[in-house]
Amino acid sequence: MGLILIPRGHTDGATITSTPAAVPGLGPDNLQVSDRGAVYRVLGDSATLQVDLPSNARIGALVLWRHSLSTAANWRVRLYDEPALGGALQYDSETTAAIPAKALGELDWGIDPLGAGIAGMDYSYMLLPDDLVTRSIRIDIADPGAERIEVGRLFGGGTLRPAFNFRWGQALAWERDTVRTRTAAGGLRVEAGTPWRRLKIALEWLQDDERAAWASLLRDAGNGREIWISARTGEGGRTEADNALLGYLVDNPEMTREQVFRYSLPLEIEEA
Repeated sequence: MGLILIPRGHTDGATITSTPAAVPGLGPDNLQVSDRGAVYRVLGDSATLQVDLPSNARIGALVLWRHSLSTAANWRVRLYDEPALGGALQYDSETTAAIPAKALGELDWGIDPLGAGIAGMDYSYMLLPDDLVTRSIRIDIADPGAERIEVGRLFGGGTLRPAFNFRWGQALAWERDTVRTRTAAGGLRVEAGTPWRRLKIALEWLQDDERAAWASLLRDAGNGREIWISARTGEGGRTEADNALLGYLVDNPEMTREQVFRYSLPLEIEEA
C-alpha cells in the first residue's frame, strides 16, 4: 500500500465521551491535546469512546498514540453516517489486535510464539481501505487483566495516498537530547535523553491531479500542526511500525514542478 498520511486530525474538533467515566482530570478531552503530560485514563481493563464529529468528515485512518496497552490488548472501530452512532454502519473493523505482530524474521525463536506482538510499542493505528464520509465513531478498547486503559492522543482524519510511492533513499533516525559531560578526572558522564524519531522521504512522482491536496498540506499544516504518516504501510512487523508516527514537518518544503504533469516534494517529519 505504501505511503498514507493524515494531514488534519478531524477528531480534534469532536465531542468525545467515555464509558466507563474517566478518572477525574484525565478525561477524553485530553485525547485532543498535543501534550505528553495530558492523558485519558479509565480504571479497569476496557473502555469505549464515542466520537461525535461536528459535521461530516472524511476518515481514512485512526491512531491511538502513547498508550499503555499490552501485547494482549485489542480494539474495534465502527463508523456511522449519523451523529450519536446513528444511521447506517459504514465500517466495522471487527475485533483486532491493538499491537501488531512481529514479522517471522523478527521472532526470537524458542521464546516468542507465532503471532507475538511487538513489546513496548505504545501506539496503534487503524487504516481503512479508503476514506469514508462519516459523522460518528465508536472505539472499543480492551486489555484483559490490565488495571487501567491509558491513551495520550486520538488522531483521525482523511488521508493522502499518492499514486506513486516515494523514491529509494528513505531515512529513519532515532534522536535523543542526551547530555554528555567530561568530568575533571576525564570520565564521561551521560544523562540519557528521551528518544524520538525523524523520518525523511522524497516524493518525486506526484501527479497533476494530486498537486492541490499536497499543496494544502503545506499551506494548512506547515510545520506547526500535527500530521500522521505511515510510510511503509502493508509491510508488517517492526518495519511498518517503526515508519509510522505522529509528528510535525521539520520545515516548510518546496513543491517543485519537474515536468508538465509531475511534481516532487521532500518531506521530513519529527515525532511529537
